[in-house]
Amino acid sequence: MGENARPKLGPLPAILEALEGSVAEEGGTSRLRVITRHPDRWQTIKPNGWSVDVIWCSPRPGNGRLPYDAQAVIAELVTNETKATAFIVDVLDINGPTTDDVSTWLLSIDDCANMHDVPVYLPVDATIHTEQQVARWATIAPVLSVNATVSTIAQEPTLSTTREQVKRETLAESVGHEPTDGLRHLARLPDGFSVDALRRRIMQWRRMGFDVSDLEVALLQDPQEREHCYRRVESDVRRAIDLDRLLTQMQHELHPAHVERDRFRLRQLTGLDAIKQSIVGE
Repeated sequence: MGENARPKLGPLPAILEALEGSVAEEGGTSRLRVITRHPDRWQTIKPNGWSVDVIWCSPRPGNGRLPYDAQAVIAELVTNETKATAFIVDVLDINGPTTDDVSTWLLSIDDCANMHDVPVYLPVDATIHTEQQVARWATIAPVLSVNATVSTIAQEPTLSTTREQVKRETLAESVGHEPTDGLRHLARLPDGFSVDALRRRIMQWRRMGFDVSDLEVALLQDPQEREHCYRRVESDVRRAIDLDRLLTQMQHELHPAHVERDRFRLRQLTGLDAIKQSIVGE
């Protein structure tokens, strides 16, 4: 036990390539257990020679779900009740969104490697994580890269989108109307946005500190319901950002405990009308 179970980072194509290169010999069984906050992402992904079992790691309790908690994921790896022969842990930011948060999470997984002998892979996304972040994490866990001579996996599996749609979505994700420090308004996603674009937007809002778990269900909805759910949450986030700025402007005239309380509620996207009345009314 130990060395084989140490965590490995990499883009999804590199992880799938590693899995396909380690399929059990004839007569053996290759069982992949995927722990993820986004089960929709894995509906069509199946490495050759592997059976795939996906478990939804969610902050909202439900039948068959794993709690969105670092210790719960560690326990899943150690107990391995499903007898998986490899794990993909697709919850890189379960401890928080910062580089240090992820480093702490990687260390936790590495620390439990002597308690089981199953390979553990953690996907990193180049559209979300910078080269500097990955380089720092590489001091804890090795980073896989795609073998250029292997052509079976050309790019990360994803829902197909047109080139023009990707271009519009990328523009919406990269252009903000405000400075990049702290909370900021992001450009609205275009009509008919893809599931991948929604997943990245959820990550952007979570990195700002907003609780947008209600939006995760939209990843599994049909396009019309998904867009309706997104627009509702988007409206709440934009209101919360405006109220946060108003709170900053007025904080010297408000009770410090009320400021702290309202900032917390803003991040939860709850009671926005009451918060506005609290700011204006005091």
